[in-house]
Amino acid sequence: MPALETIMTEDDEDYIISRAKEAQKYNIHSAKAWMLTAKTLFPTNFKIQFEAYLMEKQSGNVLEAAECFSSLMMPRQNLPNLLPEISAIANALKSNDPSFLSQMFDKISPDIQLTILKTSVENSDDTMEHCRLLVLLLKKFPQLGVDSLVKTLINTEKVFYDNRYARLLVVETLPLLSSLESPRLLQRLVVKAIDFYNSYVYNDAENDITDPWQRLYGVLDLLGRQLGWDTYLVNYSNSLNKESYFQKLMTLRNSQDCRQLLYCGVAFFLRSLFEQKSLKGNHILIEALSDPEMPLSKRKKGDIEVSGISAHQFQAAANCWELLHSSEVISREFMKLTSQLQIKPWCEGFSEELALYRGRYDEAMPPPTVTSLASSVVRVSICFFQKNYTACIENILIALPLLPSVEGVLESDLIVGGKHRHLHFLPVTKVAIMHYFCTLLIRILLNSGNTADLTYGHMLVLMQLGWPQEEAVFIHILEIIKQRGVFHYHLFSAYIIHIDILEELSFIWNDGKNIVLDILPNSQQHLGQRRIGTRGADKGVKEDFKQAMKTQVARSNESILNLMIQFITNERLLQIL
Repeated sequence: MPALETIMTEDDEDYIISRAKEAQKYNIHSAKAWMLTAKTLFPTNFKIQFEAYLMEKQSGNVLEAAECFSSLMMPRQNLPNLLPEISAIANALKSNDPSFLSQMFDKISPDIQLTILKTSVENSDDTMEHCRLLVLLLKKFPQLGVDSLVKTLINTEKVFYDNRYARLLVVETLPLLSSLESPRLLQRLVVKAIDFYNSYVYNDAENDITDPWQRLYGVLDLLGRQLGWDTYLVNYSNSLNKESYFQKLMTLRNSQDCRQLLYCGVAFFLRSLFEQKSLKGNHILIEALSDPEMPLSKRKKGDIEVSGISAHQFQAAANCWELLHSSEVISREFMKLTSQLQIKPWCEGFSEELALYRGRYDEAMPPPTVTSLASSVVRVSICFFQKNYTACIENILIALPLLPSVEGVLESDLIVGGKHRHLHFLPVTKVAIMHYFCTLLIRILLNSGNTADLTYGHMLVLMQLGWPQEEAVFIHILEIIKQRGVFHYHLFSAYIIHIDILEELSFIWNDGKNIVLDILPNSQQHLGQRRIGTRGADKGVKEDFKQAMKTQVARSNESILNLMIQFITNERLLQIL
């Protein structure tokens, strides 16, 4: 008789609960009848009420479970026993994923919801968990006010050392604020937001925060509304024009209160810098060229033109940097602000680019200890514009063995129309860098004052890579050859294979004006070193010329890129300076 013994030893409520649990295995209606009986007989018994709740929860009955749990929450003395379930409900709400407990919570009356969340907050031991639960509470009941949470988070030392606290403050808590009494505290929040979002866009691998820059401007808006700032400046959207925004910032230069310029300017600078670095990729800022004979570029803004990828974003960042240093007061406040931000890693490289942009070559010049391809290209650029042509060529020779394997394409913007300074973001590809080197070397030869045929021959070789970029120089060389009536260049057969150049030289040789072209290799020269002319008396020489041109034309499909590398490496060009 074991069943009878059990009945005799169990309390009445335990007996009914056990019968209800047994019935639940085969007949839910019978189980509910047992629980209804128990609840009627023992209306204040926690154990019975909790078992009734568990039965509804296990059966997936959201509304019934909500009613049962609400009844359990009414007597305050039940709360200690309900803590595990309260914690489970809070975790379900934090996850943002639909679950039985979160659905049940939605069916509970607001006053019980508030008790559940407050109890979870009060009984959390871990500081991080406490703050997360407090955020959850304030999201559900914003009327409680978030000031205390904000002050707790911003004054917690862990904000400065644990990024989770900064994230909780900036991403979760600040959007809940509608106002805050203290402008000083608001400014601290703006600094935190700037620092967090700027670090996030560079570092965070999860990429789970949508449009972080717009979120930052939401925080600026909070401060701006309280301080009466220009709504345009604190609501900068993705579609707004950078130039218009910058012009608006410029109007604040003489304002007695520099805070609006400072905070909006720093946010704009960091955003522009981030966009520039994101677009820039593997590009190097170099001094490029301008030509007064060419039509003016439509991109030109002011005295300096920047072309290439990320140029617009770079100029926005550079101009904003200058604005934030436009007066002693603004510069001092800017330095104070940036000392609180982790911006040094993001500004690496920018200060050197800014120095080059402003023509401060000594600051922009890479230190001698740096021996990378990028540093060599920058040295080439600076040495050329300092007219230190010997050092320019030496650095070109240093760079050649460091050229990347990626071939790339020609850059169309190395030369623009006008007399202004022109900078360009040069791709780190073999073709782009070699094209830049050849373009500079042609100008070095033009500026050398050396009018020997060797100089003009070297120019003909170098202009092949960027053809027809140097067509005007080519026409100038042809006119000189026609005026002199003779052209000696012993390297012609080794390095000149571009079909257009070959055709033009053949044309002036055939047009009957007695032009002497001493361009065949020594092995093809006839006895007596006869020159190839247009005098017709020596048919053998003419045949030699035609055959030599056919040989060069047959090579026109060879890699001009590799030929340029070979030419600069072998001929070294320093001898003609």
